[in-house]
Amino acid sequence: MTPSTGTLPDTPGARAVARAAFIPDPPEGGGGTAPSPPGPPEGTAEGGTATVATGPSTGPPSTTTGTGTTTGSGGTGTTGTGSSGGEPFPGEAFAGNFADSFLSLIQNATGGAALEAQNIILRRIALEGDVVPSRVPAPLNITQIGGYLNLLGQLGQTDMQSQVLAGILGVAGPNPPLGWLSSVPPLSLAPLANDRPEGPAQATIPVTVPVRSDFLAPLQSALAKLHEQGCLVPFTGGPSTLPTAQSNGMAPSDPLPYLGRVLALAATAALAEPASDALALVRPKETTAPFEIASMARGAGAASVTPGDYEALVCTTTACTPTALSGATLVPLAPALAEAGFYPATPLPQPTSSTETGWTRLTNITGLVAGTTRLGDELSLLYTSGAIAESVFAGSLGWVWNGKEFAAPA
Repeated sequence: MTPSTGTLPDTPGARAVARAAFIPDPPEGGGGTAPSPPGPPEGTAEGGTATVATGPSTGPPSTTTGTGTTTGSGGTGTTGTGSSGGEPFPGEAFAGNFADSFLSLIQNATGGAALEAQNIILRRIALEGDVVPSRVPAPLNITQIGGYLNLLGQLGQTDMQSQVLAGILGVAGPNPPLGWLSSVPPLSLAPLANDRPEGPAQATIPVTVPVRSDFLAPLQSALAKLHEQGCLVPFTGGPSTLPTAQSNGMAPSDPLPYLGRVLALAATAALAEPASDALALVRPKETTAPFEIASMARGAGAASVTPGDYEALVCTTTACTPTALSGATLVPLAPALAEAGFYPATPLPQPTSSTETGWTRLTNITGLVAGTTRLGDELSLLYTSGAIAESVFAGSLGWVWNGKEFAAPA
């Protein structure tokens, strides 16, 4: 995380935060400094005599005396004296000076850990002050405190529950404390240079496609092997941001594309002219087997591919028909992409027109544990907490992977 380079405010509130970190509470029983009663204000009282009562105030041997005089027009005021006891709390002056020195040191931070400390103090001032007074009375006993903690536990607010307990005890909160650090997601959507075969469909195929960063290297390795055989594998781009709750009413039933776990093949690179298309849906000739995805090998790399006779689908917007494809050098994509963790649906959806694109979907579910993996945890790998909170998935973070999809826990 890049530490903040802001300036720590030199205000009474800021110094109070720093001072509170170093000045312990005074011992009970009057050991602290008791302020002297203020003397009566000096002023003018017309038409009479102003008096101030005098009297001793008991305390430890060390005493301070407060005096005050009042002058009245037409009369004379008396001088009042009083004493209040209590030695200065040991170490208070030192702690105060130390807090001021510490604050000055943080203010003048230029890099490294000092800037990080400055950032934390700034956030503490912003988040732990009484910006808005509490709407509920302070708890009177441990039972009421337990009630608040139990309520937060029932709501699943474990981070806030830990912070409440830390606030009660006066110790540091959980690490990282909620809202203190602007956490950066551990993963990202990295651009992958896309294959763009020549032909009328080339203009519709994106130059790059976003791929989850932890899937990028295995996918590049699998594609490199296909390229060596003279194959091209064009993809279409997937979502790179979360849909917001303001623009979308309900969360999509399938969040996998937003988790970087879905790639889609370019449908426009297939089903038109199998002999020249980059991709094809084929099956062995004279069989009733389902059609599978393959890439046509061309150039020098095609020499390593054994030619075969196939039936390939040719589709229009209204129908699909098989056509003979003899001596074609086709490479099945499923085994090659499985090495990168991406798999087509099983069984593969068989299109009945060129508008049906279910066959293009490739899914990667590596690392998802049925009954354990939560949607919120998966989203936090790619997006910030702010983006997640504003998205349509904000109310579905507790959904759990059941082996086939994310669903609300039973």
